[in-house]
Amino acid sequence: MSVRFLPLILLGLLVSCEFAQRISHSDAVVMKIGKSVLYESDLAGLIPQGISSEDSAAMAARLIEKWKLEQLLVAKAEAELPAAQLDVSSEMESYRRSLLIYRFESMYVSERLDTVVTDMEVEEYYRENAAFFRTPAMLVRGYFVKMDEDSPNLATVRYNLKNLGDTDTEEMEMLSAKVSFSYYNFYDYWESLTEFAPDFGMGLEALAQKAASSSFVEASHDGMVSLLRIWERIPAGEIAPLDYCRDAVRERILNLRKKELLDNLERDLLMESFSVK
Repeated sequence: MSVRFLPLILLGLLVSCEFAQRISHSDAVVMKIGKSVLYESDLAGLIPQGISSEDSAAMAARLIEKWKLEQLLVAKAEAELPAAQLDVSSEMESYRRSLLIYRFESMYVSERLDTVVTDMEVEEYYRENAAFFRTPAMLVRGYFVKMDEDSPNLATVRYNLKNLGDTDTEEMEMLSAKVSFSYYNFYDYWESLTEFAPDFGMGLEALAQKAASSSFVEASHDGMVSLLRIWERIPAGEIAPLDYCRDAVRERILNLRKKELLDNLERDLLMESFSVK
């Protein structure tokens, strides 16, 4: 077994213009293990354009090491596996058939699927299947602010946020833009509490308990203070409002259309096979 590495400086040139031009004339061998050979062109196709020579060298080194380990593992498997387990032709054929079927069905559906879903269709499906759209986590409608815990404006923001009305947020937004690290006004639509748990430095269950018992939640984490004013909440397990799950409803409708297309395809193929007989 012979193993040969390119010098590091050559690896750094793998994605350069000079490298691309060079391999068009001669595809140099990077490494050889047994009968397997890794060429420069194999690496060039895996390394993105535009990165620095240092990054390209590091990436090339990782790819070479990965290729080397794969060849060594295959060689070890071929040497030690029972003969009966070395024949993978049936598995390969099964995979080939599955891949062909998947590609054909994807093409068939993409050419025939009606992707226009009207608001009326969405509303009707939601009304008839609302039980499918129960929210796994609490949904809230409110206002979120994140600030430096040493900010001299923290007390002012805290007071204003506690007394903030859901439709009277313009001044709060102006203040938040000036003094906060980030803010999010979602007074007229719903968000899952999971979106805010990382900012509060606590698990979703702990945050949900606080949000269920108070319209104002505050916590310090990593030198920052997160503040959440809640005007309305929907507990986990309840049916989510249509405005929140509209995209999910539309996706369900499209999936049903896809299934119908494929079911019809299978039915037509079976009918054709019977007529041929």
